[in-house]
Amino acid sequence: MISTYDKTTEASDTALERLRESLKSIIPPEAIALTCGSYARREATVGSDLDFYVLVPALDDSSEPEWFTRAKDAITEVVTKPPSAGGAFESLIQIHDLLNNFGGDKDTNQTITRRMLYLLEGEYLTNETEFKRIRRNIIERYVSETRDDRHIAQYLLNDIIRYWRTITVDYAFKTQEAGKPWAIRNIKLVFSRKLIYASGLFSVAMTHNRNQEEKIETLESLFSIPPLKRIEYICGKANTQELVTSYNRFLSQIDNKEMRSHLETISKENRDTDQKFRELKDEGYRFGTELLAAFNNTFPADHPIHRAVIF
Repeated sequence: MISTYDKTTEASDTALERLRESLKSIIPPEAIALTCGSYARREATVGSDLDFYVLVPALDDSSEPEWFTRAKDAITEVVTKPPSAGGAFESLIQIHDLLNNFGGDKDTNQTITRRMLYLLEGEYLTNETEFKRIRRNIIERYVSETRDDRHIAQYLLNDIIRYWRTITVDYAFKTQEAGKPWAIRNIKLVFSRKLIYASGLFSVAMTHNRNQEEKIETLESLFSIPPLKRIEYICGKANTQELVTSYNRFLSQIDNKEMRSHLETISKENRDTDQKFRELKDEGYRFGTELLAAFNNTFPADHPIHRAVIF
């Protein structure tokens, strides 16, 4: 039987190929167009937008380049829903800015979002070779100070944890102060956002007992796999069967237009009584429980990842 994830993977791959074909004659050869989000995770459903940005060697302070306008038009022909206004996407970014200020005072919510999602779920749209080179460059920055083979890539782990906490705090801001729809964001937080975080956490755990080059190559390889498949690869199918089933339930619901519309209109006052929301929320708890079980079954209690995520 074909799962919802199988269906969304096929739809996502088809869209990505169309985008690559459309953009290859538009994006300059020195630039790199990439996407994050549901299409990159192979989870595109009804109502999915395309989170994308373009890396360029240098930025001109003048008006938007003509080719970038054409690129956005070409993307809209494939994916009609634009990214959220004012967010980290649909923009031109200088390569230097992505590769520097890891944790500095210029490392804003938007910059850490772009950097983390580049690693954890990024997918190229143009210039695959440069896309991979920059991904390796980011990984090298994080791993370069990890000298002992026994140590995990702690610097990277700290930033993955920081990003996860940033997402959760950002959710509170958007729903409490910015007036954004809260229910669909809440459900995405306990499923897809938690999946991204876990896939990074599990990947860092795999750097234990490897030399520096092996750590880099391990992360390169794992980050080239979509998050759900990455966790399945690391933990094995026997340890992930239930969490994959749970995630498919989430995807099937979020792919339903009526359910999606319902989640976008629920008031917070009804959060404890709305049956559809409660069922999805309960599924989210099961998904989290299965993620934790897969984590503990894959990495024994004496593995350094357990201590590292707490202290």
